[in-house]
Amino acid sequence: MENATIVFLKSFFKRPRQTGAIAPSSRQLAQAMVARADLGHARFVVELGPGTGAFTGAILAALPRGADFLAIERNPELVTFLRRRLPQANVVCDDAAHLWRHIAERAAPPSAVFCGLPLSWLPAGERDAVLDAVAAVLPLGGTLTLFQYIHAAGTPPGRQVQRELARRFRRVERYPTWWNLPPAYVLHCVR
Repeated sequence: MENATIVFLKSFFKRPRQTGAIAPSSRQLAQAMVARADLGHARFVVELGPGTGAFTGAILAALPRGADFLAIERNPELVTFLRRRLPQANVVCDDAAHLWRHIAERAAPPSAVFCGLPLSWLPAGERDAVLDAVAAVLPLGGTLTLFQYIHAAGTPPGRQVQRELARRFRRVERYPTWWNLPPAYVLHCVR
């Protein structure tokens, strides 16, 4: 099996705007994302844009036995890689804005959604479609956890992401994570 970094770099050079990062996310960022979500009692968790699985392993490790997990990735090569790397993960190839298609048959809505998508770099329509889809499926008290590079947070698109989150969530908390390339904020949003 190919190394995750090599798969990431291939994806970056084929689709830099869709990948939205210059390096895979660090273990420290993955741990910071999962720590904010309190998955100890989660029954169903979704990950949007798992890429090579930088967060997926940490999410799966934090889930209680019997919890349902779904990852939605639109890059077919990354879906294939992730299915090989983490065969216990349910990974589907689709657009994150189509989240509702994959949760309709489940007994309960997700209590937590993780997002690895580069929301600051997506066109406004795509970004809003993803955030609307998440807001539509999360119950009151459900959480969305994502990250935003610190250097992007102050840009006009970065500030727009923060405004869009504030419109859809009761509470948005921001925590810096320095051990990542580049450093990032973890944004933890409560519906």
